[in-house]
Amino acid sequence: MKIENQSRFLFVWLIVITFGLVWTNTSRSAPLDLKTVEFAYLFDEGKGNVAKDASANDRDGAISGAKYVKGVFGTCLEYDGVDDNLVATGYFGVGGTDPRTTVFWFKSKDTREHSWVKWGPNSPGEKYYIRAHVRGAECNLRVEVNGGNNFGTDNVCDGEWHHMAVVFPEGSDAVKDHDLYVDGKLQVKEGTEHAMDTNDEAQEVTMGDFLAHHTFMSGFFDEVAVFNVDLSLDQIDVIRENGLQAALGVDPQGKLATSWAMIKTY
Repeated sequence: MKIENQSRFLFVWLIVITFGLVWTNTSRSAPLDLKTVEFAYLFDEGKGNVAKDASANDRDGAISGAKYVKGVFGTCLEYDGVDDNLVATGYFGVGGTDPRTTVFWFKSKDTREHSWVKWGPNSPGEKYYIRAHVRGAECNLRVEVNGGNNFGTDNVCDGEWHHMAVVFPEGSDAVKDHDLYVDGKLQVKEGTEHAMDTNDEAQEVTMGDFLAHHTFMSGFFDEVAVFNVDLSLDQIDVIRENGLQAALGVDPQGKLATSWAMIKTY
């Protein structure tokens, strides 16, 4: 009888512990509505000149010149720094002062004003441009509009892979309101303030091509996505640590598998 009571006691405790773990994991997760994904390129096709969009929007990208090579997750694109480019065909970006997040991986030893992600015309406040900011022999993550900019301090042109995230929070209206992250680290804000009113009608989103006399991207580019919300650092870290496919619940065919994905916030 004593042994039976001990078994029952142990069984109850196992249920309590299991429930507690499930509750903890659930409470430490943030649901990411996959409708907030504007486009997501995994670059795992491995060949061809089309980057398949993993979102439900079917915004496939047109690749010009860039080659497939081994990336952080699967394969990525290698840019030659001369004329390679990627265009999100028919997609013109997030406009006005709407919140947004852009994430991507990059690796290069070439210190230059790499053109990463951009849309909008080169007009005051209307341009939206994520590029490298050159500081001596180093380059930093930078976002700018015509008339203002915001850049960090960590060197991202050291020949190592770096994950970068550019977040424009809800309720913001100027370029220095952005939060910039390199490998999960919030960057110190430098630059010149300027109001934003991003034009989302004039120019398709491009990744690599020069703009306003800057330079083509040179190096390796992987797992780029644009969201129409301001992701938290916890959500960005899960994307960085697990890749877009796992974080967004993408099936092996490269499409979002469910209408919701659970991103753990550690």
